[in-house]
Amino acid sequence: MKQTAIYVRQSADRADSVSLETQEQLCRSVLDSQTQVIVFADRGYSGKNTQRPGLRALLTAVRQGEIGQVLVYKLDRISRNLADFTELLRVFEQYGVEFLSQTERFETASPMGKAMQSLLMVFAQLERDTICSRVRDAVFSRAKIGFDTGGPPPIGYRRIPFLLMGRHTHMLEADENAARIHACYAEYAQAEDSLSTIAEAWNTEGFLTVRGRKWSAASLGRILRNPVYARADSAVYAYLAQLGAILCTPDPLPVDHGIYLYADRRVNHAKFTSLHGTYAITAPHIGLIEPELWLACQEKLRQSRVRRTLGSGQRTWLSGNLFCAHCGSAMTVVQGRHLRYLVCSGKKRGICMGAGATWRLQETEQAMAEVLAVQLEQLSQYGAAKQRFGTKEIEQELEALRLRRIQLMQNLIQLEQAQIPVITEAIAQLDTRCKELEQRSVGRSREALMPLPLWKDLTQAEKKTIAKHLMRYAMVDGNTIHIYLH
Repeated sequence: MKQTAIYVRQSADRADSVSLETQEQLCRSVLDSQTQVIVFADRGYSGKNTQRPGLRALLTAVRQGEIGQVLVYKLDRISRNLADFTELLRVFEQYGVEFLSQTERFETASPMGKAMQSLLMVFAQLERDTICSRVRDAVFSRAKIGFDTGGPPPIGYRRIPFLLMGRHTHMLEADENAARIHACYAEYAQAEDSLSTIAEAWNTEGFLTVRGRKWSAASLGRILRNPVYARADSAVYAYLAQLGAILCTPDPLPVDHGIYLYADRRVNHAKFTSLHGTYAITAPHIGLIEPELWLACQEKLRQSRVRRTLGSGQRTWLSGNLFCAHCGSAMTVVQGRHLRYLVCSGKKRGICMGAGATWRLQETEQAMAEVLAVQLEQLSQYGAAKQRFGTKEIEQELEALRLRRIQLMQNLIQLEQAQIPVITEAIAQLDTRCKELEQRSVGRSREALMPLPLWKDLTQAEKKTIAKHLMRYAMVDGNTIHIYLH
C-alpha cells in the first residue's frame, strides 16, 4: 500500500520561521489519523535548488512506487525555483503521485488549478530573489567600508578579530608565509625566471595552495596580480582605475594598506585583468609588497601576456597587424553565418564602440595584400636577402618599442583631454626610433643579395612575419584602412 509523504524544510533556525516540527504537525492535522505517513526533512537547506538529501530520498521513494501522495506546509517549502518545481510536478505526475499544500488549498486536476499553482511558485521565486538581492546589498555595503566578507584568507595572511566602526569583524595579518610571498614578487620582478619556474620550485618544496593543490603558472599569476598584497599608494589606485575598477577610498587616501576587490558574481569578467564593474576597496590591513615592486610585477605580467597573445591568431595573417583607430585595440576574427569578419577586441571588452564599419576578412586581406605586394616587389629589386630582418638585438628592441606603442595607443581612450598631446608626442618619438632601427636593419640585410619571394607565393605565417616588417602598423576607421609603411 502506498504511503503519504510529508516533506518539511527549514533553511535557518530563526524566531520568525516555522520549525520542522510545527510544519509536520500542521500537515498531519489535515490527514486522517489512520493514514500511513512517512516524513522527509531537510534542516539548513535552501530552496534554491534540489540538492537536498531529504528531497532526494523522497524522489527515490516516489520512483520506487512507495508514495501515493506528497504533502507540504507551503509550496515554497519544496522549492523556490519555478523550473525545479515544474520538474518535480512532472515526476509526481509520471508516477501517479498527488501533490498537496496545507496552506494553499486548491485542486490541480484542471488547467486553471495548475496555472494557480505555477503562479504561486512565481511569487515564491520572486521572494527568494528579493531576499538574495537584499543579502548582496548588505554584503556590498559592509565590503565598501572594509568589513570582512568571509572566505579563506589569501596565502601569506591569517584572519584575526578586528573592531571596525564599533562593530566586530575580521582583518588580515601577515603569517609565516608572508616572507615567501614577498620573495616571490622580488624574484619574479628582478630575475628572468618565469611563473612556471617559481611554481615548480614551490611544488618541489611541498608548499601547496590554500586548497592544498599544486601551484601552476595561472595560480601563481593570480597571487602576483592580487592588490590585497600591495602597500597601496596613489599609483596603485591609478593602475586599478586604468583597468576599469571603481575606487572606494577614504579621504585622505591611506597609504600602505592592501586593497580588496569586490565584484557582483553575476557579472562575467576576467579577474585582475579587466576590472570593469569591480570595486577597489581600501582594506584595514597593511600590505606585504611595496607599491613600486607590485607595479613592476604588473608590467612584467602585462608584457608577458601581450607577447603571448598579440598576433597569435591562426585564422589570418592580419592578427597582430591590424588595429582599431578609435581605441588602439587589435582587430580579431569572428565567424559569421557565412563569412568571417574582423571586429574590435575593445568592443568585445566593452571599452570601445567599434571600428565604425563591417570589415569582411577576405576583402580586408585582399586590399592590404595589394599594397604590401607592391612594397615587397620594390624591395626585391634591391636583392635584399633578409630585407628588414636585422640583428637579434635590433629585433628585440623593435619588439619592445612596438609593444610600448600599442600600450600607449590603447590608453588614449581612457585619458583626459589634456593628457592626449603628451601621449601623442611619445608615440611620435617611438615611431622615430623604430624608423632608425629599421634603416640600420635594412642596411645590413642588403649585403646578402638573395631575391625575395612574391607575395602570392608566401604561406600564412610568412605573410604575417613580412607584414610586421613592411608596416609600422595598420588601422581601420569607418570605411578606410590606414597603412603606415616603414
